[in-house]
Order: sequence, then structure tokens, then C-alpha cells
Amino acid sequence: MSLLDALPRFLFPTRRRGTRWLRELLREVGVRAPLSPACLNELVMDAATAAELARGATETYASSLRKQLEARARFVHRWTTTDDAITAPEWSRWIAIAHKHLLPRAWAIPQTSVSESRRDRSFAVPEDLIVKGSRGNGMPTLRSVNELPGTEILSDLKRAGDKS
Repeated sequence: MSLLDALPRFLFPTRRRGTRWLRELLREVGVRAPLSPACLNELVMDAATAAELARGATETYASSLRKQLEARARFVHRWTTTDDAITAPEWSRWIAIAHKHLLPRAWAIPQTSVSESRRDRSFAVPEDLIVKGSRGNGMPTLRSVNELPGTEILSDLKRAGDKS
């Protein structure tokens, strides 16, 4: 045990040492997502609060802080590498920190499958509505405006509107 580990809580350099330890732990567990300094700081200060509360009678503050930082590093790893639902109630504070600092979340594309779809004859275009040109290209050669498709329908609708 080093002299630093034996320091009491009020003398321990929590921010500086905690941030360094958290970065090392994140590197060890394989977190590749960038974390902002504010996010790191908030995780460290949350761990410091929890370390003080969870510390045993024979445990030093430094070892308790290290345990709390390991838990947060595992959370960040799970948050950034999976899209599993995280429902543990003790992680709700960490989830709030992740949301606050826009910590990236991994997501997976569900496996899709292709299925063939066939339509019956009710979806077919009636033969009398298909316009074929003289060359068979589907577009007729028009000689006047009155030969446009739908002209009869429009004139019928206009006549019906005039009667009412």
C-alpha cells in the first residue's frame, strides 16, 4: 500500500487521481467511445460519494473509490457496446449521467428476411385503361387536346357540376 492509498478522504486528490484511474479502467475494459471531461468528472464525483458511503471499517478510501470506479467503467462499457435494456435500479444515476452527457449508445440492426409477395388479379390494371400507341411504346400520338386520357371523365364531371 502506497502513502497515497493511506490518505484520509479529505486529503485524497479525488478528482485528479479518480479521473486517471477511471481512464485506465475504461481502457482496460475496452471502451473506445470518447467521454467528455465533464462526463468523466461527474462519474468520478458520483463514485467518490458512493465510496464514502460503502466503505468498510478496515477499507481505505482509495480502495473503496477504486471499486466504485470499476463499477462505473463496467457500466460505460456495457452502455457503449450493447443496446440491451438496462433496468438495474442502482444504475439509474449512471444512466442519467450518460443521457446528460450524450454518451453514445450502441445499437444493432435486427436481422431481416425477404419474403415473396404475389397479388391476385384484383390488383391488375384493367385492359381498357391501358393506352398503347401505334409504335407500342405505351404513349399514344395525340392529334388534339380532346384526345387526352381522362378528357371524357372531366367533361362529365363538369356537366354534373353545372346541373347542381
